Amino acid sequence: MKKLFILIMFLIIVFLSLCSFAEDGTYDATVITDSGTYTVPVEVEGSEVTYVYWPNGGNMHVYGADIEDGFASGTNSRGDFVNIEIDGYNEE
Repeated sequence: MKKLFILIMFLIIVFLSLCSFAEDGTYDATVITDSGTYTVPVEVEGSEVTYVYWPNGGNMHVYGADIEDGFASGTNSRGDFVNIEIDGYNEE
C-alpha cells in the first residue's frame, strides 16, 4: 500500500511538472476580437485569463478563457468570442 501511494505521488509530481500553468498576474498579450487585433495587458487568475485592459482605461471581463500553451479563448459579457495569445509565454 505504501509503495502504491509513493508511485501515485510520483506520477502526480511528474504530470504537474510537464504541465505549464501561468502564475496569477498581469501579462502582455495579443487579443483578437470581432473589432480587431490588439496588444494589451491581460489579467490571469488560476491559469485563466479573466480581464483584458484597454489603453483607454476600460476593461473587458473574459469568461472561460483557460490557458493552454500560452493561448486562451473565451467570451466577453456580450457573448462575443475572444482569442488571446500571451506574449512570451513559452519563453519562461
